[in-house]
Amino acid sequence: MKINVFLVEYSVKGVKTIDQTVSLSFYKKTISKPTDTREYNIKGIYGMNGSGKSGIITSVGILRNLLLNAGYLNNPIVQKNLDAIINKKTNELYIGAEFFIESEEDLMLFGYEVTLSKDASGKYMISYERLVSKKTSGKKDISEIIFKVINGELVTVSKKWDRGFSQIMEQKTTNLLPNATFCALFYEKILMPSHDTIFLDGSFLFVGLYTLLYFGTNIYVYLDQADEHSDYLIENTLGYSADLGKVSSEMDVETISLLAGFLKTSSSFNVVSVAENIVPKSRYRLYKKMVAGLRDFLRIFKPDLQDIEIDKKEDHDDYICSLVMVYDSYKVNVEFESTGIKKLVKLYAYLKGMVRGGIVFIDEFDSNLHDVYLCALLEYLMEYGEGQLCFTTHNVGPMDVLKRNKKSIDFLSLDHKIYPWKTNGNYSPSRLYRNGMIEGSPFNVDSIDFIGVFDTDEGDE
Repeated sequence: MKINVFLVEYSVKGVKTIDQTVSLSFYKKTISKPTDTREYNIKGIYGMNGSGKSGIITSVGILRNLLLNAGYLNNPIVQKNLDAIINKKTNELYIGAEFFIESEEDLMLFGYEVTLSKDASGKYMISYERLVSKKTSGKKDISEIIFKVINGELVTVSKKWDRGFSQIMEQKTTNLLPNATFCALFYEKILMPSHDTIFLDGSFLFVGLYTLLYFGTNIYVYLDQADEHSDYLIENTLGYSADLGKVSSEMDVETISLLAGFLKTSSSFNVVSVAENIVPKSRYRLYKKMVAGLRDFLRIFKPDLQDIEIDKKEDHDDYICSLVMVYDSYKVNVEFESTGIKKLVKLYAYLKGMVRGGIVFIDEFDSNLHDVYLCALLEYLMEYGEGQLCFTTHNVGPMDVLKRNKKSIDFLSLDHKIYPWKTNGNYSPSRLYRNGMIEGSPFNVDSIDFIGVFDTDEGDE
């Protein structure tokens, strides 16, 4: 039995140029079993430069860090970065996400919100956080609060099916909630210290936090510039075994057990860099397997590629690894490959994550990739991807591929409003977009507008 996690809606306000709420819809309004996510698994975001496309992807990365890393806001580099990217008009960042988790037995819909604001010292802290359980049919605004935090105080916590777990969480998070999410503290204070002795509690709070954590571990974010020449990233898995005898009878035992099993693997994400990769010796076998998959992937684009060798150097408990591309008569370090091939190297793990059920966000998916390659990749992911892919792009080529799916094209205007593409007879979205006929995307620039711009020399009066 498999677990399916799917992002239904995403909202953000207060990142970069986005000073009003931007909401993306990924699924139909009525959610029922069995879900048919395959028709909704791809979304391309189009918009003019400065419309806020990269800001949306950046905010998803912040959400992932907030959910998984209890020390995230205590990092001075993070604080400096937040100070630079949080909108100067709003002076706070709001993120909202609605997602469901589905097994053969259960379908659970959740809504999560978090707001970052500056405290008296000028540091960004969590001023608001809330997780609710929502109805999957009927009126979606009917919800049940699992927990709510305001300015570092846990003001509401569910006692449903509770056997003392809520009190444990209250004690372990005292004075910590301004600087870490309830979810990240649940991971750090409850799951990590317990290792193999953790029990699976059946309380509503435990299940809610567990599913929120699972959602966070399944989010993967690629930012083209920020990720360039990044080190090999391996995030530790949640290593423990479940004692199913302690699960409450009110909850589905098999579903909670499956979540535990998937959390062990889904939080481990291997990104292969074009620079040196720092690989723990204990993970080297998995790294070799990842590189073998990368080789097969790149052969589609470079049929003359024979192999990828790993040049490794020992460094205490790690290997420092470089990739060497092997051709018929020569070898070359991957660093000296074309920008397109290097982009494919970096994207491989993210695309693999989407195929296996992850929720993947990629900024500037089209940069350095040929239009034919991009469209072929999208067609494959639409057909075979088990997860979700949301990407920003300026390339209109994929539009006629994307229009086959539902909710697959969003246009973001300069005033930060979303205009979803709606099928309109045989009209082509790419043609309408090029001709400035998409609402919010006028493209009212003509070649004659550049006349005289480049004629003036410096120093001319």
